[in-house]
Amino acid sequence: MYLTIEALRAVRETETSALELRRAAREEARRMVERAEAEAEALVEQEVRAAKEEARALLAQAEAEALREAEPIQREANEACARMQEEAAGRLSQAVALIVERIVKANGRS
Repeated sequence: MYLTIEALRAVRETETSALELRRAAREEARRMVERAEAEAEALVEQEVRAAKEEARALLAQAEAEALREAEPIQREANEACARMQEEAAGRLSQAVALIVERIVKANGRS
């Protein structure tokens, strides 16, 4: 009978130990999941920051390239405008004379 009581006590202790091991394993698993989630979130934030920085750099590069490409076009447009202004200034006296002539003729006939 003494062996039976000892055997039952050993079984109970083993069951208690097994329950404690399961509880500890569940707790450790929960902590591992929390750490993994925190690490994943940190990695996502880091990648988002890196992507934003890369996008800013690419945008700055594209803007600089666009300015370089636009510079000769702007220069050509400015030169064309200057030529047109010179041509218009050259014809200004003719335009004034034509207007004066038409006004004087129109008023001279009335």
